[in-house]
Amino acid sequence: MNPKDILNMYYHFAVVGVSQNKEKYGYKIFKRLLEKNKQVYGISPVYKEIEDHPIYPSLEAVEQPIDVVVFVVNKNYVYDYVDEMVGLGIHYAWMQPGTYDDELLEYMKNVGVTPILACVLVETSE
Repeated sequence: MNPKDILNMYYHFAVVGVSQNKEKYGYKIFKRLLEKNKQVYGISPVYKEIEDHPIYPSLEAVEQPIDVVVFVVNKNYVYDYVDEMVGLGIHYAWMQPGTYDDELLEYMKNVGVTPILACVLVETSE
């Protein structure tokens, strides 16, 4: 499935690595998805809230369905979240540039998670 299909077909997105720092991609991607009228759940063990939006410590803590998980973290942190995705039945992982390597992509394939390799900011630009 290509990035545009994901954006057109799905509504519930979790952003792993969300940030309060407006210069960071975690913040920019979170805001862009909100601007595109998506339901967005920020995932971070650091923050409780960003601009009146609750932030969750894990995917499991979100009490709503999640269609796609967007990763904006170092690839070393992704494995645990992928395992959490499998347990929750989430099948799509949007991998921002620099968040993956071949080993991680192979792992995702083996556990049934489909990686989307693209930049949210590029794919959502007008």
